[in-house]
Amino acid sequence: MTELLRNFWVRIICLAIIDFVVTWWCVKLMDPDPSVSIALIILVPFVVFVNLVIALILYFKKSNLSSLFLINTIIAGILMYYLFGMGVDRYLNKRVEGWTFNIQDTTFRIDHWKLEDTYDISESTNPGSSTSFLHGKFEEKGNEYYLTTDSTVYRIKDDYLFGFRSPLDSIKLTKMER
Repeated sequence: MTELLRNFWVRIICLAIIDFVVTWWCVKLMDPDPSVSIALIILVPFVVFVNLVIALILYFKKSNLSSLFLINTIIAGILMYYLFGMGVDRYLNKRVEGWTFNIQDTTFRIDHWKLEDTYDISESTNPGSSTSFLHGKFEEKGNEYYLTTDSTVYRIKDDYLFGFRSPLDSIKLTKMER
């Protein structure tokens, strides 16, 4: 009996590895951006349904693998959800990075759009709403970043923003993580 149980777990692990590779490959091909996250409503039930159909076919063929695919429905659904989320994070990390800082009751956010080498600065006094008020060119020079417009130049170095309110100020930035 223990040999049967061990073989069963080895098969579950092998099937989970196959699920991981196939799902990761599909998500990598999709390169999902956050706007298509609603697709999880379709994708997770789809992989669960496929595994249930396979389990049902194997059950009627009197195969002992039907219970394997029945358990795999849960594993495949979790993997699809997790890997799709990781795909969205990868998409965003390739395209945008950001920092936040607070001055009095206002939260400021700096977004660096990597593909365009631009930035936006927005401010928010209420959670859930913000106003973008500055847009410009983003340049990297060594370990410093320069945020420029026609009339302003700000510098980011070692997670500090220099020159935001006055030429001599330095504001500690918090790197946004996904």
